[in-house]
Amino acid sequence: MKLTCYVTLFVFVFSCKITTLVAQTKTIDSISELLVKAKDTNRVKLLLQKGDLVRDHDKDRALAIFDESILAAKKIDYANGEIDGIHQKAITYGMAGDYVESLNYLSQGIQLAREHNNLERLSQLHKTSGIVYKRLGDYSTSLENYLNSLEIIDSLGIKNAPLHVNIGILYDLLENKEKAIEHFEKAIDEASDESRDDTENSVLANLAVMDFASGDYEAALEKNLRRAEYAKKIKNNLDLCRTYANIGGCYLKLKDWNKSEFYFQKSLKIAEQLSLKPQIALYYYNLANLRFEQERYQDAITSINENLDLVAELNEYSLFRKSHDLAFRIHQKANRLPTAIHHLNRTMAYGDSLMNATKVKEIQQLQIRHDVSLKDKELKENALELQLLNTQVASNQKRLLYLLIITLLLLVTAGLIYRQFRIKKKSYAVLEEKNDMISKQNKTIETINSELEKRMLRAQMNPHFIFNSLNSIQYLITTNDRVNALKYLTKFSKLLRQVLESSINISLVLREEMELLKIYLELESLRFDNSFKYEIKIDENLDIEEHELPMLLVQPYIENAIIHGLMPKDGDKTLRVNFKDSDAFVICEIEDNGVGIQKSIASKRKKPSRGMAITEKRIQALKKYTDQELLKIENLNSGKQTGTRVTILIPKQGIHQTFDSKQAV
Repeated sequence: MKLTCYVTLFVFVFSCKITTLVAQTKTIDSISELLVKAKDTNRVKLLLQKGDLVRDHDKDRALAIFDESILAAKKIDYANGEIDGIHQKAITYGMAGDYVESLNYLSQGIQLAREHNNLERLSQLHKTSGIVYKRLGDYSTSLENYLNSLEIIDSLGIKNAPLHVNIGILYDLLENKEKAIEHFEKAIDEASDESRDDTENSVLANLAVMDFASGDYEAALEKNLRRAEYAKKIKNNLDLCRTYANIGGCYLKLKDWNKSEFYFQKSLKIAEQLSLKPQIALYYYNLANLRFEQERYQDAITSINENLDLVAELNEYSLFRKSHDLAFRIHQKANRLPTAIHHLNRTMAYGDSLMNATKVKEIQQLQIRHDVSLKDKELKENALELQLLNTQVASNQKRLLYLLIITLLLLVTAGLIYRQFRIKKKSYAVLEEKNDMISKQNKTIETINSELEKRMLRAQMNPHFIFNSLNSIQYLITTNDRVNALKYLTKFSKLLRQVLESSINISLVLREEMELLKIYLELESLRFDNSFKYEIKIDENLDIEEHELPMLLVQPYIENAIIHGLMPKDGDKTLRVNFKDSDAFVICEIEDNGVGIQKSIASKRKKPSRGMAITEKRIQALKKYTDQELLKIENLNSGKQTGTRVTILIPKQGIHQTFDSKQAV
């Protein structure tokens, strides 16, 4: 609950930044003009400033600009600029949710700052590390980095109010209220005159969250009223909208119904002006809760129904669960038991979904920590190898110098010169042999990294596919279709068993992939009451035991054809899957007579498909084996005929090399 409140505060701050986008564009253009003539440290600083401005709307471009700043800093031996560039890359990756890369660059920045004894930048890097680990849920490591940063700035005699706010929030998450308040007070003490009002308001917001969570509603109310006055003063309507809702919540807990409804209405007015759907949905939830407390159950039912309609558009599990739970309690009190049972079932269903999502997030956090440890290990090994090479190069240089001195002083004979020449030649041969060995090791590491990336994408693909199947089973159960639910569950268990038995492999022979696809199509046909026909054909020249395919590569496109092509169509529905042979590729064609591309796109939800995004990455991973386009989507609409054809080219060379390297590993 506390973490959600702090994340909400962060979202409001980020939203405020969007309003400055136009002004930022003008600033970026001005910096670009200055960069044409800028040199040395000025060029590095301008690049860092430009990357910071670009990052809000184009993270990839920002990363390229920061890379350019790092190279420019290295050329002029400008350590501070290099550290700042690495730090900005870490922040950018963190904002994109790529915490492995973020922590990797933070580690590099910390090492470089220590080498140059730059304590101020070392403190900033530890502070950013604390933020990243907090987002990962690793509060102990986050606190360790925050305290390291605090120790450094204390030694430098620098005041940093925002750092104390961050530490206070973390202590509150750790349920150490005394420590949290202590750091909030320090933040106010160390705030500059220009930032004091903002700091006090930020601290006030966090203290209000703590008071409300502990049940001290009067204290929370007093702080929120002060926050509202400050928000009106600085004309921050986003913060004012949220604060009015919090004030209404406090009055609701204090059973002052009139004031509670008054502030809920004020929050709604601002939310409607700014088109804030989450806040509008929150208003109807709060109003339903108020009517429930007043025992006006019919009015409460009207408000909670409005809330459920809005929450459905937001597609957030935690909001679904919270709304259905209140709906259950309202209908139960109104003695509308069948409807109450329906909402109770929905509450339990979304609770299970939220639990599954939490488990997946925990697994991802563990994987991120594992990846970070592997990165650190790899960096240390590379550093040792580089140190060894430097030692060998230095040794050879000294040997050549000694040889020259001895030759000049002793005027050695031609035989001795020849002998020294042989020694020199042998040394170079040893160096070349070691360089060849290192080159081969680098190629092996690249191959392993490529395989790990493919396994990661395949590991992401399976949960997506399994969750879709579980949703289908859940649908049959909730519609009380027991016969089809049992059939579906039996076939799904068979499919799941085959997927698990094949989980060690990145690729499957064509026969095994065909078996998985047939079971999947049987499941989809059963799910949609056999409303479509399907057929799978294999070229007679294609050896199904020899050729291999990436596991479940074509399944998302088959799913897309069924869901978005065939299901919206009336009348005859047919799906054809053809596997053809060519010299360099296994060709898969997925053709349907559905509504076609344009209507399919119009009917899709705005949120992009997770499964299709993963599959596109898997296909991109195969493009290094060929220059041809591997994916082609055609609209078959002509006259009355409609449909879509998806053609996937799967390089034979890439799959066989993948399989061979997999066996070698």
